[in-house]
Amino acid sequence: MKVVTTAGELAAEWEAARRAGAVIGYVPTMGALHEGHLSLVGLAREECDLVICSIFVNPLQFGLDEDFESYPRPMERDLELLKDRDTDIAFLPSWTEIFPGRERVLDDFGTHVSVPRLSHQLCGRSREGHFDGMVTESLLFLNLVRPDRTYWGEKDFQQLRIIETLVQDMRLPVTVVRGATKREPDGLAMSSRNKNLGPEARATAPRLRGVLEDMRARVRSGEPLPTVLAAGRERLASLGFAVEYLVACEEEALTEVRSVDGPVPVRLFAAARLGGVRLLDNIPLTEANHD
Repeated sequence: MKVVTTAGELAAEWEAARRAGAVIGYVPTMGALHEGHLSLVGLAREECDLVICSIFVNPLQFGLDEDFESYPRPMERDLELLKDRDTDIAFLPSWTEIFPGRERVLDDFGTHVSVPRLSHQLCGRSREGHFDGMVTESLLFLNLVRPDRTYWGEKDFQQLRIIETLVQDMRLPVTVVRGATKREPDGLAMSSRNKNLGPEARATAPRLRGVLEDMRARVRSGEPLPTVLAAGRERLASLGFAVEYLVACEEEALTEVRSVDGPVPVRLFAAARLGGVRLLDNIPLTEANHD
C-alpha cells in the first residue's frame, strides 16, 4: 500500500492508473476505521483495479461546539487495517493541503455546495451547516481522486442520499455504490463514536435497533404508523435514550410520511443520545409498492 499526502502525488497515481485502463474505486473516511468502513473497502476491492481510501477529518462539517478536536485519529492502526484489506493507496492530506487558508468553518471557505432539499430534515435540523460542509468537502475530494466508483454506507443514509443527489444533479462522472450497514454481534450499528459509550450505555445501545425492528413488525401487522412512532419514542425514552428524532421517511426524498400506503419505499430513521453519545440508525420499513 502506498501512502500519499499531497494532491500532486495522488494525481500522479490516478493518472498512471487511468492510462493503464484501470477502474478506480474510492472510499472516503474520517479515520477511526471499523468494519463498516472496511466492508466498503472490500466492495471496492471486488469491483475495481485500483482502490484509494482517504482519511481526513473534515473541519467544515463540525459545528463549533462539536468534537472536531477530540475526534479519534488512530492513524497507525487505520493504516494497518487498510493494508490488511489490500488498499492500493491511502490518501492522508493535511488540513492545509485541503484548506490552504486554514478554513475551520464553512463561512470562511470561498465556495459552498449545498443539496438543500435533502439537508434540512433529520440530522440537518439540529446540525445547521453540517451537510453543506460535508458535501462541499466531498465534492472537493471527488475532484482530487477522480474515481470511477465511490463507496458510501447506508448507516448514514441521509449523507448517502445527499451524495447520490450531488452526483446526479451535477452529472459527475462517478458511480455511487451503497454498502449495507455493518453491525456489532449484538446489533448496534458500527460507528467510530461507539468507543465513547460507557459500559452501561454500551449494554443499552443495541436496544435502539431492537425498538426499530419491533416498530417495523407492528406496522407490518397493520397498526397505524403514528401510533407506532409515538410508542417507539416512549419506549426509547424509558430505556434512557434522549430521542432527537424517530420518524418514517420516503427513502429517496427523505420526506416524512404518516402512512405506508404510498408507492415508494419508506425507512425508519432514528437519532438519539445515550451516555452523551449521539447514535444513528435506520432500517427499511417497506419496499416499493408497484401495485
